[in-house]
Amino acid sequence: MKHLGSLMGLLFVSWALPAGAVTVLEDKEKGVVVNVGVLLQPWLQVTAPGGGAGEGTCGTERLSCSPNIGNPDGGPSFDMFMRRARLMLWGNVTKDLAFFIDTDQSNWGKNGLYNQPMVVQDAFFSYTVMPEFKVDAGLMLVPLSHHTLEGATSLHALDYHSDLIRFPAGHTFRDVGLQFRGLVAGDKLHYRVGIFNGVRQAAVPAPPPPDPAVPPPPANYPVNNLGLPRFSGHLRANIVGVEPDFFFKGIYFSETPIVSVGVGADFQPNAVLRAFDQRRNYFQGSVDVFAEIPFSADNEVIVKANLFYASIGASGVTGPAVNTRPQGAVGAYLEAGYRLGWIEPLAFVEAYQEPDGEDEPGARSYISPHLGINFWAMKHNFNIKTDLGYRVYQANLDEPPPAVRDLMWTTQGQVFF
Repeated sequence: MKHLGSLMGLLFVSWALPAGAVTVLEDKEKGVVVNVGVLLQPWLQVTAPGGGAGEGTCGTERLSCSPNIGNPDGGPSFDMFMRRARLMLWGNVTKDLAFFIDTDQSNWGKNGLYNQPMVVQDAFFSYTVMPEFKVDAGLMLVPLSHHTLEGATSLHALDYHSDLIRFPAGHTFRDVGLQFRGLVAGDKLHYRVGIFNGVRQAAVPAPPPPDPAVPPPPANYPVNNLGLPRFSGHLRANIVGVEPDFFFKGIYFSETPIVSVGVGADFQPNAVLRAFDQRRNYFQGSVDVFAEIPFSADNEVIVKANLFYASIGASGVTGPAVNTRPQGAVGAYLEAGYRLGWIEPLAFVEAYQEPDGEDEPGARSYISPHLGINFWAMKHNFNIKTDLGYRVYQANLDEPPPAVRDLMWTTQGQVFF
């Protein structure tokens, strides 16, 4: 109890401490500002089979759980790693010209592996012509939904709901391109429209040598053989409040309500292969709701919901030659939390469904409820999140195997300045 009291006291003191980026250069007359920052997110993750009997490695017929869940004896497995380690540099060249660049070392040490490369995560500049019209150029977040435009430093739940989103192969939330954005209609509408690089003439792995006993394989086809760009856009209606920044936040700690709804679309011709000889257009759509409703400075409700629809899903260019995401996949999540001071219990549920038809063998579905608690010691600058999740995964085959059930408990610490 003595140690628990000391910890709570530290959290209360930390809540009141100021924190922010370090300004290394500033010229107020010219509008020049250069900031440096760091994001650290260490994880402790415990996984275990969520049901089913037997012994053996998950992913085999002996134990009903996903690969890399639990240990070979059917018990829990412990893993400590760096979910994210980022170095950031951002600021202004002039009052109208801003820039942002950061690196990322993701999942460093996961499963005992430290060979993950450090990458440039974002690198773009923004020029403000007027509040209604801004131009972004470089490597940036693709405008699809509120959730995909949120920065990792300010997420509401533990992490992104990335399993629901089917971007083209080789791309997660970012791409190189040119974007136009702004607030119009008295700040009631927030628009983003961009043209991006997308998938670029990536060749499918060559098929194996023909076997005289089987028909020869189809020809080796590249995707996007015409070199066509990717188009993406997002439109938000600000019912109450406004979110003017490039990076949206999953939680603002706002003293005034913020409520908005958004729609988004992402499209590129010939960017997906259904088979070696079947190029298809990639398309993904999104509808979402974001609401942060405070009753006081330390008392608020946060609710988020998002529906994703992938017309054909993810390309198989970087892996198997044939696309494995059936046409018409739907994913959704609902997330809600109640913050009282620096403590916030929250819950969310994810659901994903692929169609089950004669021409779509191997369709899959899963549902995953989660319960968690966030400790906002210094809001986004220092916090601790813990989350308990349960996932039921089913392959919808003619003779389906038993449902896969996984348990996941994850605790994350975050330092951001």
